[in-house]
Amino acid sequence: MDQESALLEALNREIAVYDVSEEMPGKRAEADHDIAVYSAAVVALIVRRNDKGAARLVIDEGMDPDERVAKTVLSAEGAERDLTEDEFDNLGTLIGNFCDRNSTAWHPLCSHVDDRHGVFHLDLNKASKAGLDLLARRATSVK
Repeated sequence: MDQESALLEALNREIAVYDVSEEMPGKRAEADHDIAVYSAAVVALIVRRNDKGAARLVIDEGMDPDERVAKTVLSAEGAERDLTEDEFDNLGTLIGNFCDRNSTAWHPLCSHVDDRHGVFHLDLNKASKAGLDLLARRATSVK
């Protein structure tokens, strides 16, 4: 199984745990954290699928303070480009998993966080590493 498929499988598993754990706040909070980390890792893989030089994804707050929208991609040198149609189509739901209640999971994966203006730069290296590390930890804790 490739990395993206493994991360998506883990993400879907955590979404299911979150959905059924309403009466277990601790378990729900852990699942919410993991949803954010796995989502960030999948976002990184999607953006880098065709753009190996991509370093950061700029995310803005939408109309609702808890809504996030992927805007542009930045290279390591700071060059900016618009999202491709494929990226735009594939990132929407994943970016929607970044919210205020799990910001402690995804804010550390950003190179820039401006809560006041609602602008976040998701560091694609940190995001993919965090997701793959979490996947490895969860796999060893199951065995």
